[in-house]
Amino acid sequence: MVVYADILFFENLLANCLILKLTSAISGFALKTARMIISSAIGAIYAVLAVMMPSTALLSALGTRVIVSVLMVLVAFRIRNISEFLRRWGMMLLSAFLLAGSTYALSSILEGWSISYGGLMYISPQGIFKAFMLSAGLCIVLVRPIGRILSGKAFKEGSIIPVYITMGNKSVRLHALVDTGNSLIDPITGYPVMVVEADSIKTILPPEIYSSVLSNNIGFYTQNSEESAKNPWLKRVHLIPFKSIGKENGMLTGFRPDAVRVGKEGTFKELNDVIVGICGIKLSNNDKYSALVGPAALSKI
Repeated sequence: MVVYADILFFENLLANCLILKLTSAISGFALKTARMIISSAIGAIYAVLAVMMPSTALLSALGTRVIVSVLMVLVAFRIRNISEFLRRWGMMLLSAFLLAGSTYALSSILEGWSISYGGLMYISPQGIFKAFMLSAGLCIVLVRPIGRILSGKAFKEGSIIPVYITMGNKSVRLHALVDTGNSLIDPITGYPVMVVEADSIKTILPPEIYSSVLSNNIGFYTQNSEESAKNPWLKRVHLIPFKSIGKENGMLTGFRPDAVRVGKEGTFKELNDVIVGICGIKLSNNDKYSALVGPAALSKI
């Protein structure tokens, strides 16, 4: 069988991108497109080299494959500690096994056989390609309930949980709705965004920040760069683009708090790497909650 290097590269690039997307969706970890493509390209280059030089023991060794998968995780995601790495690496392997296993199974049903070369799957034949696309669709359908189980953990969709937000020596207590529809991500840090009503955190906000949110004065953060550089509070500010009904290019003011803790099973757990987005409107008609928190933030506790 003739294996074309360019086709093999792009097939593995596509498969790796899908695996990383599945990893991000299942685990709730943020994934930037540029990082995803670079990481996928590393895996695709390895696949081409392994097929072109099948007699090279180093390329076919299990240790080399482990190293490549580790490198892909380190490139694709922001890793801060060994615990985060192990969780993301495990999720990526789970996604890869899910996609590869379903592809092999469906290929045998559709065509009665499957193709591998140099220990790597080759999906160009029509039957294998159909199986791969069908498997991709199946994984995408399955990923939402799996993600809710693994990312949401003990927090049910629609439940209301207590939250503490701390800035310096000030702290506020509020209630947040667990909302899977809140998928806001800060484009700079890649951290998930917890949306909070401005009035509920007014006591920990400087007056000028609170006023700018209510008046939607985004220019306040960019008009005086020298003042911003001197003001330690303004260094915490993040501008987060969003889309909503009737608003295509909105901008939400967010900030990095000193600490965020949420109630879980009678205790409070700290959320790491979360941006608090300040909303100038009411989030609840009955005042049962004043914040929205998504599974991406809750998956880290």
